[in-house]
Amino acid sequence: MLRFFSSERHESCITKQKRFVSCLVKWGRWPSALPINMKPLIGTVFSILLCSCADMHVTRTYVATPGARASAAIDAKDFASKGVHMITNCGVGASNPIAIYIRPFCIDTAVFQGDEAASDGEMPIRKALTPVEFAEDLKQELERIAPARILKDNESPRVGWLVQGNFTAVDGGSPLARFFFGNLGAGRSFLALHVRVTDVRRRLVVYEFDMAGGSGYQGKLGTVRASGLGKATHFDLRNAAERIYLTLSTNPHHYAERAQIALE
Repeated sequence: MLRFFSSERHESCITKQKRFVSCLVKWGRWPSALPINMKPLIGTVFSILLCSCADMHVTRTYVATPGARASAAIDAKDFASKGVHMITNCGVGASNPIAIYIRPFCIDTAVFQGDEAASDGEMPIRKALTPVEFAEDLKQELERIAPARILKDNESPRVGWLVQGNFTAVDGGSPLARFFFGNLGAGRSFLALHVRVTDVRRRLVVYEFDMAGGSGYQGKLGTVRASGLGKATHFDLRNAAERIYLTLSTNPHHYAERAQIALE
């Protein structure tokens, strides 16, 4: 390789890079139809692969507007004759808690199966530790909203939000099936849970919803959000904790934020 750069050792690295690419094309090791300006396209493809379809989603919401009550439609002409009509809360959601307390989710009645432990004898232990792991993941995520703490069995909060719930299904899937047919959905993991957020001081459930998801169509290599051949449940628990944070945040990605820009 040195003979291709001996006459250009005093030139820029850019020139050497172009010369190197031309040498690869000459040797047949690099497609001639793939110029240097294809790098953005390659980066985009790799980004799509990293941003996998492995994720958690809210499947159903039970409570979203604390304090709101159903009311029949009122015609505008009735305001003058019947006085002022007010609806408490007006459908405004709860936000900005003073603190967030997390009680480990119940897993007693959950279906616990798949690649979760090294042996069947270890499965009860892994099942018992799953709520502990999820509570730690959830604490790390919700700390971005307010100070968070995991409650002990004998503790009860007095202010802020209490986040609790229960697992419905925890399935680690099959690494062997993901190895061969993971891109077709075989061996996928699955996680389902119910989440309830309570305003402790008002003793009111402010949000309540179901969540479900898993590794999706992941192959043996996995991604930043899926394990591949590893233990998929650990990724699912982290993805679920992150989804709860995103669901309870007003603008978690800071969209439309700008600095010192005024419209004329």
